[in-house]
Amino acid sequence: MDPRAVHRPSMVHGMRNRAVLQPSTPPSQIPLIICAYYLPLLLVKEGHGKFRAEPTGDALLASTHAFSHEDLFRVGSTRRKIKFVGCLDVSFEIAPHEEAEVCRVCAEYFCTPVFITNDADRMIFDAFCKQSLWPAFHGIVHPDGMPGAFTQAAPAWPAMLNINRDIATTLAKAYEPGDHIWLQDYQVSFVPMYLHRLLRLTPPPVGLFFHVPFPALSVFRIVSTRAELLKSMLQANLIGFHLYEHAKNFLSACKVLLGISSPAMVQGQFGIEYGGRRIAITCSQLTVDGARLEKQLGTAAVTDQVIAYRQAYPRKMLFAGVDVLDPFHGVLGKLAALELFLDSNPAQQTRIMLLQFGVLTKFLGTPDYYEQVQAVVDRLNAKYPEPVVVFHLTRRNLTCAERLALWRVAEVFVSTVLQEGLNISAFEYIVAHRNATGIAILSERAASSRLLHGALVVNPWDVTAIAKAMATAVHMPAKEREFRRDCDLVTIGAHSPVRWAYCVVSDIAKAAAIVKAGTHFLPESPVVLTLLQEEKFLDLYRKSSRRVFFFDYYRTLAPDVSSDFGIVWPDVPVSVLSSLEILCRDKRNSVFVVSGCNCELLSDKFGSVPGLGLVAEHGYFLRWAYLGHSARIDKPWELYGDVFRVNAACGKWREKAQVIMQVYVDRTNGSALEMRRSSILFRYAKSDPEYGLMQAMDLKEQLEAQLANWPLSIIQGKDYIEVRPDGLGKGKIVGQILNKLRKDSETPVDFVLAMGDDVADELMFEAVDAFSKAIHIPTVVTCTVGHKATQAQYFLEDQLQVVTLLNNIRLALTKSNRNYSVSDMQTMLGRHMHHTPQISFTSTPPSLVVESCSVSRKNSAKTLRSGLTPVLEEDHAGSSESLVRGGGWRWKRFTFLALCLGYGLYRHRRSVQKTWKKWAALATVLAILAAKATASDETDDVDNVTHLRRLSSESFRDEE
Repeated sequence: MDPRAVHRPSMVHGMRNRAVLQPSTPPSQIPLIICAYYLPLLLVKEGHGKFRAEPTGDALLASTHAFSHEDLFRVGSTRRKIKFVGCLDVSFEIAPHEEAEVCRVCAEYFCTPVFITNDADRMIFDAFCKQSLWPAFHGIVHPDGMPGAFTQAAPAWPAMLNINRDIATTLAKAYEPGDHIWLQDYQVSFVPMYLHRLLRLTPPPVGLFFHVPFPALSVFRIVSTRAELLKSMLQANLIGFHLYEHAKNFLSACKVLLGISSPAMVQGQFGIEYGGRRIAITCSQLTVDGARLEKQLGTAAVTDQVIAYRQAYPRKMLFAGVDVLDPFHGVLGKLAALELFLDSNPAQQTRIMLLQFGVLTKFLGTPDYYEQVQAVVDRLNAKYPEPVVVFHLTRRNLTCAERLALWRVAEVFVSTVLQEGLNISAFEYIVAHRNATGIAILSERAASSRLLHGALVVNPWDVTAIAKAMATAVHMPAKEREFRRDCDLVTIGAHSPVRWAYCVVSDIAKAAAIVKAGTHFLPESPVVLTLLQEEKFLDLYRKSSRRVFFFDYYRTLAPDVSSDFGIVWPDVPVSVLSSLEILCRDKRNSVFVVSGCNCELLSDKFGSVPGLGLVAEHGYFLRWAYLGHSARIDKPWELYGDVFRVNAACGKWREKAQVIMQVYVDRTNGSALEMRRSSILFRYAKSDPEYGLMQAMDLKEQLEAQLANWPLSIIQGKDYIEVRPDGLGKGKIVGQILNKLRKDSETPVDFVLAMGDDVADELMFEAVDAFSKAIHIPTVVTCTVGHKATQAQYFLEDQLQVVTLLNNIRLALTKSNRNYSVSDMQTMLGRHMHHTPQISFTSTPPSLVVESCSVSRKNSAKTLRSGLTPVLEEDHAGSSESLVRGGGWRWKRFTFLALCLGYGLYRHRRSVQKTWKKWAALATVLAILAAKATASDETDDVDNVTHLRRLSSESFRDEE
């Protein structure tokens, strides 16, 4: 392969004269106004001008019915001052003289109602949100261009503005200095524009959080007043989304439609500049309050309904789902997948039943879609011996108790939405199965699938994939279900509504204080790399006599499993372990695995390889293993590195780093903290790649600023940020190892190989190069995994190429180990038996080269019983047993050699007159064959040649 040039722009952030910004008031004490289109109240008219208000329990957001306002902030003596502003969802008309009484009743629940001045505007607004905005935000483009009906000439445009103006006016009246305003969802997206006009002199901190997806630019372009919508949203101090994907679409729209430059990162948030202001963009997803749901599971309302379900459907394995009856909730696709699954599994046709609830209200769902679903349900129930679908139409959203009862009896949860924002049904299902086994099948387009890594995630457009997921769920073992459930329960506990709300409110408070940050890029610079070839490596290997190898573990010797569920650290392939063992058998080789992982993990993965050295936690621990000993032996790890300077205050810097990192974990879905004995890491391998990288870059700057006075190193790896003492690092430990080997070895080191894929391995490459220049090592090979900018000389494309290279090298070394011993004997025979005539061969024997490969070493019985090390093919192929019992072609070659030698003796019998000389020559030939045929596994080729020399010299010494 030809050398390639890699172009990588190096990004350098401008200096930011700032510290970690904290609000002057703790988030729990910030006065807050939460504004949504609907209040979390149900207003009941009792007559005679009297009204009664009831909390709706779990309906703060009308579009999602996601959580109760009681979930957000616990009621107590230290509860912050919270007010709610929004419209009332009532079917009756409220007269102007009744408004004061309604306000008084609502005030008991900290709510301020918005009275719409024009009822016609409200009807148009509701229809517009349902028919145009909702499909547009979910990426649905109608053939008739319905989302594009948002025009200033249409009635929807003034209605949209009037409703938002009325809400903003009520907000301005309820606002008091110091209040923070939190706007919920797309219906109030024009409120920031009016608040900016009404409160221009004392602008409050305003946050706008979208609970629906933000569409791609190609869909958002259809909205004719898209620019006005974006400009109004940008009047807020903070704009929030549940997923980075949605935020990225919003930023793309701002960049293309408004010409706003690329965002800059500040404290884990990226922001954009508009109108001389900086608007922060945040991504944060919430789940459910598990403790509250568990309490509700024990109520009579839930238990009675659970009993009713089980009595109605005995001996059935229940699938369950609750979906709005519109095209992008994918109910028809779910039914098609169920039919395909039942057709492929006839035995399940009388066992499986789907309990499907369809929601159809004046705002949610369409009657036409309901009729299509009902027709398919009727056809399926008529097709099979027993009904397979129970379809319930509901004109309202199910209560929390009704949903929990349904989730409790269902063994499989199925959601096949085509596009979705916030939906907590999957989280409720996992909590409902805390003490039972259940599995969720989620669409990859559902926001909940980004957090629930234990769910079976499917393509909602692939009916076959959904049917296969159903089969997997039906036959999944109980232990695997429990493992998946436990993983998701941990995630749900870490993203509770209380924590989510605290983070969002804190971000709103900080948004106004964030100073401007800038970024610039340096010109691209090409980096030339050469592919590491097997022939090149073997040539350098054979020319050397004392070698040292350094290998990284993850993504070098072991595959990348960041996207695999349930696998944290992968096993090393068998072929790699075999190759390492072959290298370690040669006493002239010193092989080390240098990793950031802990001691226990490395011992578990590599402990079966005799003679392999292990370096854990980037050099904090080191275990030497010499030839003939396993790395798993019970001896203590040695402590290396200049770590004693910070040990006394280790707890303090760890606490400080953990607090800073936790902020970024809260803001980055899929990220996590990893605590080690020597360091602390922020890992974002399972988060959105682009967003996780942006968060990591900003976190690194924050850590460098806050920990500048500590003797610490802050390293940014491929998918992590690590804080560790200055004395640690692959570069430093590699230098110490090379220095020790130089002092202890009789033969100077003349070959060093270092291979890895991470930024930490770049330090190892630099250390090897520096050491080689200092003591003049003839051959140094540094190889990176992946085609990227690096300090290494060579590269391999991926981990599979590493495995292939090591496997080919192992086979080549083993092959050379088998062949050279025969040629050595032939060469030595020709040198010492001068009186014996020269024998011609059909092929020229290879020249005598003292090879570095070693003989096969059998694994111990204990190791083989434990299954730690496979029995290598070479362990038997190169032994004398294969020569005698199944030698085949090798035995034929030696037979041919014996015949040729015998014929040569016969032809020249006249030149050797004495009988004892004839017998001496014949004995020499037989000794050659016997020496090879009886060679044991523990005797190498050089020993065989030496033995032949001794036999030949003794024979001819007797002759003389």
